Amino acid sequence: MTTERSGYAGLAVDGLRYLGEVLELGRGFDAAAEESVRTLFDGWGHRVSRDTDGGGTRQDAVSTAPFEYSLVLREDRVDVRLFFRPLPERGPATADGSWERGGRTLAELERRGVARLERTREVADLFRPRSERAAFGMCLAASVRASGIARPKVYFDTLAAGTEQSRQMVGAALDRLGQGGAWSWLRRHDPQGMAHLMPAFFALDVDESPHARIKFYTTVAERSTAELEARLAPLGRGAAAAAAGLIADAAPQGGAALDTPGVRPTLCWSMTSRDGTRPDDATLYLPFNLYAPQQQETHRRLRRRLDPVLLARVGRLVSDHAAAVDGRANPFHWAAAKLLHGGGALTLYTSAAAVEAARTARTPARPRPDTLPVAT
Repeated sequence: MTTERSGYAGLAVDGLRYLGEVLELGRGFDAAAEESVRTLFDGWGHRVSRDTDGGGTRQDAVSTAPFEYSLVLREDRVDVRLFFRPLPERGPATADGSWERGGRTLAELERRGVARLERTREVADLFRPRSERAAFGMCLAASVRASGIARPKVYFDTLAAGTEQSRQMVGAALDRLGQGGAWSWLRRHDPQGMAHLMPAFFALDVDESPHARIKFYTTVAERSTAELEARLAPLGRGAAAAAAGLIADAAPQGGAALDTPGVRPTLCWSMTSRDGTRPDDATLYLPFNLYAPQQQETHRRLRRRLDPVLLARVGRLVSDHAAAVDGRANPFHWAAAKLLHGGGALTLYTSAAAVEAARTARTPARPRPDTLPVAT
């Protein structure tokens, strides 16, 4: 790899290779990880800081890493995804810089046949940064597999035009994408959520399949499972039941966890071309390491959701992380599940710092089997 091993790209490659080891993703995963990061972090992977041009260390890169990992786990299958904020080649991170560099990466993915950008171009002018309140410009995500980059996504900044325009921008984008009916449905059935949108992401799956999603996020203000179930009831009994099940599985306190001070859960509404009159699904995100902070409890909670074979592999990451840090040993800051079409999948989110801590605590690797199936 041409970038310095102390930089963000080196950190990401090492983290992906570690995940490939503990999750047994096969011998071909290492090379794919390096090539994928080279493409996704092109032009800025050498950096070790988001804010300065000066020299820095590996630890600087760990503490300021503009990326995280997620593990999509279903039965005995796993998909490793990388979420990141593109940075300019040099100078401080800005919304404009992330927008410009992210656009270049999307164009390269389109050139390679990995992405389709028709829908992205439909709404790009709405989200181009033009306010001092713009938070990040553009973020990207993609699965990293032994076969290479797959299922890319783009995340637009809903504060691009300032806080006062956030809700109007979401509505306008949905209307352009043929989801005006779904926006109207949400304004009727989730008026509080639509009045208090989480100032964060408007996201697109960058492909043209009928299952490609359009997503945006709201904060969960509800303080009990019953209140959240009532909010989700218009989407169907299945959604409300799935939300209650995820809370019961992830939180030792059960529904009382929603009244815990600190980070609030998040609800993501998603639309697809299968139906333009209402949301197709919703995803609930729980602050997992707030609800189950310790290693032993993390294992118990994951046992309720994961296939035993996959539990053992994910458990290696939990144990490695616990060996590296004191106190709050759960390496997963979010646990999430789709509420209608998830098929029992659980997604766990972990930071670059958590994976680096686990990697450095890892005992020498043993030989790996060829491959573990990839979640679809």
